[in-house]
Amino acid sequence: MMTARGWVARAVICALLFTAPNLFAKATRFRNAGLKNETLVTLDVTDKTATGTYVSHDYMEDAGPAAPFTGKVIPTPKGKSGVYLEIRFAGKPPYNVPPETRRLTWYLKIVKGRAHLFIPMQERNYETTPAKWVADDVEFEPKTD
Repeated sequence: MMTARGWVARAVICALLFTAPNLFAKATRFRNAGLKNETLVTLDVTDKTATGTYVSHDYMEDAGPAAPFTGKVIPTPKGKSGVYLEIRFAGKPPYNVPPETRRLTWYLKIVKGRAHLFIPMQERNYETTPAKWVADDVEFEPKTD
């Protein structure tokens, strides 16, 4: 027998899966404001196809050219929630990909009523001594203009 919490979780997942194409009928801009860099991702998900651009720049510099990408919606891994995307760049990805990554998998998840984008990246963890490289799912919030 499923608990009320289980039913709510399944309902949210189903709603997200069925409405994802409508949520992103127009391109959505996501932003991550790091300590040194600002990263902007423009993402358009229509039906099961994703397109967009990725650009990251130092706050003290102008943004350079954005790297275009394409992708597709893939099945959500067992035990996970959200809308998962397999992403492809024409060349090398414009960010530090975690080691041994065979395919770029990003995902969208509802946080506080809004879709947030999560991108697995390799980054420095300065909370350890000495600082270490770690793989993290970096969160991008929807950018409101």
